[in-house]
Amino acid sequence: MSVASRVSRKLVLPLVIVGLALVSQAACAKDPDFDESHGFLRVVINGKHYRLDSYVVKSAGAKGSLPIALITNGTGTLEAIRSESPAKFEPRARDLALRGWLAVVVIRRGYGRSDGSLPEDGCKKPHVKQDLDLAADDLLAAIDVLKKRPDVDPSRIIVIGGSTGGATAVALGARNPSGLVGVVSVSGGLRLYCADWEDELVKAYKQYGVTSRIPNLWLYAKNDSYFGPESAERLRAAFTDGSSIVDFSEIEPFNSKGHTLLIEGGMQWLGKLDDFLRKRGLPTWSYSNVSEVMKRLGLQQDEALVADYFTAPTPKAFAFSPSTKQFYYQYDGKYGLAANRDAAMAGCAKADITDCGIVMENNRWVGAGTQ
Repeated sequence: MSVASRVSRKLVLPLVIVGLALVSQAACAKDPDFDESHGFLRVVINGKHYRLDSYVVKSAGAKGSLPIALITNGTGTLEAIRSESPAKFEPRARDLALRGWLAVVVIRRGYGRSDGSLPEDGCKKPHVKQDLDLAADDLLAAIDVLKKRPDVDPSRIIVIGGSTGGATAVALGARNPSGLVGVVSVSGGLRLYCADWEDELVKAYKQYGVTSRIPNLWLYAKNDSYFGPESAERLRAAFTDGSSIVDFSEIEPFNSKGHTLLIEGGMQWLGKLDDFLRKRGLPTWSYSNVSEVMKRLGLQQDEALVADYFTAPTPKAFAFSPSTKQFYYQYDGKYGLAANRDAAMAGCAKADITDCGIVMENNRWVGAGTQ
């Protein structure tokens, strides 16, 4: 996404200057704003040892104990299950790292390179709650391991998932584990190709609502092809019937089916996440960050657009013209930081502005006065 003062447009590759010709290399380049690692979490579940594929990221130079943002996968076709990888979730994990979290993607048992197998279900008696509870076991085991890290604050943990991952987060929250302070379910639910699957899912959510005391944030696109407004409302009503409270938001129709909101719709829901975190005193960007940038640039207006930049997913870059006070920023998770820098500068070039320069990369100031 590219923004010029009050005009916005989606990144269109033919508009981008020479640097984007090497976009594949740029996308692979290491982002200097993050310390990240790939590997396996070695967990114990019901007395058995498993390796769960994972990705861990925090802001470069982050010090002290960080809260944990645990992100987990959904489900899909057999091919998608076999190929599941933390790489798909890396952009969202970096978004959380930029907000002050140690973000950890964990791929549950039976998916991708993780050990174990998926539950064997038959349509004669769908095991919706049983399946979600087994998946929640994986998250709890991962948290137990992560709490032992020296850079972790074990008293502040949130869990985030999309689709089945979102429903798994809800299932974990119903256990009220120590340190868990937030559940974020994006397009959450478990859909089986069996009769009465939705009724079974609603029953499970009703039971989770009886015990859950963890703040929940649920987000659904209005055009979600799996869990449309009627289905999402059924889940909300069942969950809150047990006296549990959920911040429930419907997002305007997104893409063609809406169910890819977690990965592809960062700009559509990250602002809702920021509000959820702020209300609970949890880390995210601050409006003082916006004021500081505006002061550096000598801007008297456009506060909302600068705030949008801080909300926007990574990677992103901000170009500014001192003479015209116009700015262009670019974000697109499909491409690397260098590609987004080039795209932001391309906006200046198209407007015939000659004194543009990059002043921010992700949320880091790189303009005049940078030490």
